[in-house]
Amino acid sequence: MTARSSEHQRLRWNSGKERFPDPQSLVKDLNHNGFKAIWMLDPGIKYEEGYFVYDSGSERDLWIQTADGRPFVGEVWPGPCVFPDFTQSKARLWWAGLVKGFIANGVDGIWNDMNEPTVFKVVTKTMPESNVHAGDLELGGCQNHSHYHNVYGMLMARSTYEGMKLANENQRPFVLTRAGFIGSQRYAATWTGDNLSTWEHLHMSISMVLQLGLSGQPLSGPDIGGFGGNATPKLFGRWMGVGALFPFCRGHSETDTIDHEPWSFGEEVGSLYIEMLVPYFKPIGFLDVDVSF
Repeated sequence: MTARSSEHQRLRWNSGKERFPDPQSLVKDLNHNGFKAIWMLDPGIKYEEGYFVYDSGSERDLWIQTADGRPFVGEVWPGPCVFPDFTQSKARLWWAGLVKGFIANGVDGIWNDMNEPTVFKVVTKTMPESNVHAGDLELGGCQNHSHYHNVYGMLMARSTYEGMKLANENQRPFVLTRAGFIGSQRYAATWTGDNLSTWEHLHMSISMVLQLGLSGQPLSGPDIGGFGGNATPKLFGRWMGVGALFPFCRGHSETDTIDHEPWSFGEEVGSLYIEMLVPYFKPIGFLDVDVSF
């Protein structure tokens, strides 16, 4: 759940009874109704003294720096933000500790978004290449952002994965990441990013998932029906039919678009959805029987 407001993406649950005063009961209720709770965590930490995540990261000197040695501040959903330097083991351990506490609320999985990292209001949509990462020696040591940009999302996913293992070492973590690199499959599934509700993007999603598989990422998929724009019943039905064969299958759309749940497009599309998933669920049932014996 995300709300694009001043409270967006703070790791703060009990900021008022009108928001989320009892997250454990919230997740328990979702689980009781057959839902898994996959909560979103972005790397941008709100630049605000008194916010415990910002304060603890500042005390440990964990932020990516500008070329002149100051913490880099860029705008994302919460407003001005600083960014953890995941090239440092101490930053990864710190993040993993926060994730462990987050998971204690009963959260089933974590979705890492905006982790290229995305920065608003700049032409490049990301931070300057001249920014500085302290970097562990095993990763290449202190280098500018151009050196570490491609692995930033993977290192965040790794830290998130390790935090979930700290919370429950006997449970395999589920992490979903937008950005990644070779090796990301060890820690997270990937979706193909913000696509559009067009036939062209339906076609593109097939080659993208195949290419990700050939690149070593077996668990991937697009936003079924498209993220931006409004799918037609025919487009959504076709995309859903293809999506049932993708390793990772989910619908996801931005605000101010029509509902993209299968039942939102009428009885015909809803029935098609069930029909398309039958071949997917049958093998799972057989596997479950085999494992139970």
